[in-house]
Amino acid sequence: MGEGRLSGFPELGPVPAVVEYGAGMEFPAVARTVLAPVALLAALTACSGSPAPAPAASSSSAAPVEERVPDRQPHTLVLNATGSGSLKQITYTLDGATQETGPVKMPWRQSLTVPADGKPHQWTLEITYSGASGEVDMYSVVDGKESVHTASGGHGNVTGSASIGGSLEG
Repeated sequence: MGEGRLSGFPELGPVPAVVEYGAGMEFPAVARTVLAPVALLAALTACSGSPAPAPAASSSSAAPVEERVPDRQPHTLVLNATGSGSLKQITYTLDGATQETGPVKMPWRQSLTVPADGKPHQWTLEITYSGASGEVDMYSVVDGKESVHTASGGHGNVTGSASIGGSLEG
């Protein structure tokens, strides 16, 4: 085997010109000596690379994204008193504002608008009856759906009162 010298590299001593590799295969010594470290360096560089840096934050002041709230609609609250006979007095309240009426014959109904403000709204319905026998059914309807229901009644000369109430978010 012959010996050779690589120019541009520090002196490493004699380098064989041809190395026998396996069953009669020859691999040039220069290629093995030069290419193996280069291939190793390329593999290490590819594997040890750090991830790409994150893009810089924009310096523009974009408006924050606002969460959309569905448009609120006012609620319709309908107070009802049904049955036989008549009522001496009806008192209904929404958020502290009281209205009175009476005497009235049944059925009686009052429609109220509840503001769409996201706040709780308190309501009550009170009835007073006296005299003849009969039954009174009181209930509320919110946006077309019955919500609170009660019944009161008696026989003979009856005097009494009944009430219902609730809360509704506007």
